Amino acid sequence: MATQGLHLILLIFFNHLIFLLSQQEGAGFIYNSFLQAQPDLHLDGAAKILSPDGLLQLTNASTQQMGHAFFKQPFDSSAKNFSFSTHFVCALVPKPGAEGGHGIAFVVSSSLDFTHAVPTQYLGLSNISTNGSPSYQRLAIELDTAKSAEFDDIDKNHVGIDINSLRSIESASASYYSNTKGKNQSLKLLSEEPLQVWVDYERTLLNVTVAPLRIQKPNHPLLSRSINLTEIFPDHKLFFGFSAATGSLVSYQYILGWSFSRSRELLQRLDLLKLPQIPHPRATQKQTSPLLIVLFVLLSLTLLAVLGGVHLYRRKKYAEVKEAWEKDYGPHRFSYKSLYKATRGFEHRLGKGGFGEVYRGNLPRIGDIAVKRVCHNARQGKA
Repeated sequence: MATQGLHLILLIFFNHLIFLLSQQEGAGFIYNSFLQAQPDLHLDGAAKILSPDGLLQLTNASTQQMGHAFFKQPFDSSAKNFSFSTHFVCALVPKPGAEGGHGIAFVVSSSLDFTHAVPTQYLGLSNISTNGSPSYQRLAIELDTAKSAEFDDIDKNHVGIDINSLRSIESASASYYSNTKGKNQSLKLLSEEPLQVWVDYERTLLNVTVAPLRIQKPNHPLLSRSINLTEIFPDHKLFFGFSAATGSLVSYQYILGWSFSRSRELLQRLDLLKLPQIPHPRATQKQTSPLLIVLFVLLSLTLLAVLGGVHLYRRKKYAEVKEAWEKDYGPHRFSYKSLYKATRGFEHRLGKGGFGEVYRGNLPRIGDIAVKRVCHNARQGKA
């Protein structure tokens, strides 16, 4: 009996030790790149890890899609004074020529089942029937880049706290507190620049802080709200991750790095120098249709032919024939073109002589003149 009691005590001890070790292993993680994170993450929809840098892509700027990336292991929130802290770097990159997308969300969920969720303004988290339902069991920090009248969004560049619904209980236009200037600075969510997000939950107080990539964590959060996670998640099972979606509005949505801990003091800092690079999409150049090329060539040839014809016509119109007897009067010679213009095309005829017709004309700086238009075959008048 004593031996059995000892075995029972040892079994309880080892079970408790295994539990503590598992809790310790699940107390936190850090990904400066997601190359080695594949076994730890649950990915679905459009979400995938890009090679070779390990960039986590949630959507690829196609319409009507959604993507989810969650840490596979759940966390138990039944402990007294349950808390967590997370720091991640994301990027919402506009598609060239497109107006924008619907943003992303950091999500705390009771399950990894998003089969009934829809894209567009629901961010891949719910649908029209489940949105607002107590069984929904979602806490989301949304980085929203589209203004939805359905959810009373304040603008198309805001950060919001959502509980069981996409209608935020707390929201503010995206900005960050500048520790050096002592005031808030505006921040554009939908850009090609990475931005940092911190979410801290401690003693029922939820703080959300955002900042550009190379700015230290601001001293004051953008959003602060008292929340009881036990009321939202009565089963005490929490999954942490990200969700994003597109509709007719599209953008590329990335997570560059992610650090998570059950304690704010033990949260590991992301190494910003090791984060993967963001692809910068370029506007696709439309290929010119072969038919348009042929038409352009034909039009160019036609235009050249017309210009050439006009040139030949003008040369023929003002063509001159020099007679042998004109050589002695070279300095006093007028061009046929100038005489043609002076007589307005030999319009005013004064009379006709033995070897040509006489026309009235006018030359600048000379005045009225009489021009005899000599017949090329005439022999009169030659010495």
